[in-house]
Amino acid sequence: MATSKQAASGGDVVVELALPSWMGAGFLRRHALSVVAFTLVAIQLVWKGVLLGRSYFWGDDYAYVVRAMEHPFGWDYLTSLYGPKLLPVGFAVVWAVSRADVYNWVLAASALLVLQVAASFAVYRLLRVLFGPRPAILVPFGLYLFTPLTVPALLWWAAGLEAVPLQLALALALTSHVLYLRSGRTRHVVAAACWFLVALGSFFLKAAGAFPLLAFVVTAGYFGGVRTALVRHLRAWLVYAVVLAACAVFFALGLDTSDQPVGLPSFADTAAFAGTLLGKVFPTLALGGPIDWFGGWAAPSELLLLSSWLAFAALFVVTLRCRRSAWWAWAGLIVYLVVVDFVPVVLGRGQYASQALEPRYLADAALALALCLALATLPVQGEREPYRRVFPAGRAAAAGGVFVGACLLLSFISVERYTTGFEARADRDRNYLATAERTLATLPPGTQLYPQALPDDVVFYGFGEANLSSHVLGPLAPPAVRAMMRDPQPSADPRVLDRDGNLTELRPYGGQVQPSGGECFPRMGSTLTLPIETKGDYALAGFSYLRAAGGPATVLVGATRVAVTLPPGHHNMYFMTRAKDTEMRITTTQDLCVTSGFVGVALPATEG
Repeated sequence: MATSKQAASGGDVVVELALPSWMGAGFLRRHALSVVAFTLVAIQLVWKGVLLGRSYFWGDDYAYVVRAMEHPFGWDYLTSLYGPKLLPVGFAVVWAVSRADVYNWVLAASALLVLQVAASFAVYRLLRVLFGPRPAILVPFGLYLFTPLTVPALLWWAAGLEAVPLQLALALALTSHVLYLRSGRTRHVVAAACWFLVALGSFFLKAAGAFPLLAFVVTAGYFGGVRTALVRHLRAWLVYAVVLAACAVFFALGLDTSDQPVGLPSFADTAAFAGTLLGKVFPTLALGGPIDWFGGWAAPSELLLLSSWLAFAALFVVTLRCRRSAWWAWAGLIVYLVVVDFVPVVLGRGQYASQALEPRYLADAALALALCLALATLPVQGEREPYRRVFPAGRAAAAGGVFVGACLLLSFISVERYTTGFEARADRDRNYLATAERTLATLPPGTQLYPQALPDDVVFYGFGEANLSSHVLGPLAPPAVRAMMRDPQPSADPRVLDRDGNLTELRPYGGQVQPSGGECFPRMGSTLTLPIETKGDYALAGFSYLRAAGGPATVLVGATRVAVTLPPGHHNMYFMTRAKDTEMRITTTQDLCVTSGFVGVALPATEG
């Protein structure tokens, strides 16, 4: 409320503003912790929002969008494995975003950012429920918000849709579990089981170990010991076990549909992978590094790596000397890193040593690190005699503050360098899709646009028909053009897109066969037989000919019969096929000289 008073002498006007009660000093004193936490989340929101604005679709993102655009929303779509991953929660988000506006990065990034903010509040609630409303929880909470561990996965949409919902569900499941430990109420067990189910649906392989492990560390280490955890809370473990077993059976039954092999590499390769991922990448990123990057791989200096290990060693020594149950926290973190973050990755990527330098595999470790750091330093609410001795104060506390500030500074430097390194790639992808969309919208009538692999700097990896332009770019095309791209007709003059997304002529690349003697393949009656193999994959096929009068012909490859119309003169005739055979038979009544046959892929003529 605003009021005004004017002096009788006609002097200055005094305006009084009565603020709402919730904006008063009393409110701020009562809710100072939450206000600071919300402020930190807001800072994180702006920071990561800016970072996401500098990123774009890449890699698996396109495969996820293609699946969403080509499948109805339902059980089969949600539960089909992508490689060895069960990801129905992420697939649901992809479907909703893609169907709303396909390849709209602002919408896609906003959806991920909303999930990240929700995960942040869930972590804050977990820390507050577990340790009470003490200001010290802001340290592990700030670590979770600003560590570089979470950023590489966040900026890659597909990876973020695996990591962020997992963190959200894990934090909520652990909070419900702590509430159960305090109250003994069954409804909290049910809530924890439901959130555990969501975590399994976010990233099965990681959630299957993450929640049971962290819940056991909290229960056995800080709520009565191992015997109490196993006996008194047996019903909770049985409920969680039923949820996990049901999902594990479902996962195992679908695992044989995976197109990514799973296996353990040699002992030496496994040890080297662990040393890099857990001994080099994790400790440096956890404390703000690595500062330097090689592409998307962490490349910390030897000095930073040594400093990170010394910092962790000092933290271990101080907390183990002062905090009675600190060893539970650190042991839990080590086991978590091995079971949750190392084993699934080495089984699927262990044959590629460079994958150990990928920090996105450690995104969920940010939650485990924040929780275990808090458990190793702070007393759980209601815990009796949590300390053997008082933590060092005075200069040690000041040094700790300087160290936290240094970690934050390193974090911002590392993240800025990482994001800057991928801005050119993001701009490249954004421009390519924009140009391709314009090309498809203005495609001349009658043009046959043949499927092709996208430039390797747009789709960095991806194999199979689903990664061809007809699928990846099809959602951007008008309906008639999209239908043509999926089923192009035989043509003597098909087109493809060049590296920038513009229309250009086609050049075949692959296997070719020519007559063994003479200029033309011999004919038996009205049929010419070309000894060229097709393997059953979706491929470009065709033949070159001379001196055609023009008219119809029939091409037989395996059991597939293709009707073509040959323009007069000399041309190449192209068509797409999925047939499998060792011969191509061309039947026509006209006098035709076929000089070569080919099977392969379509490339832009502008490329070598």
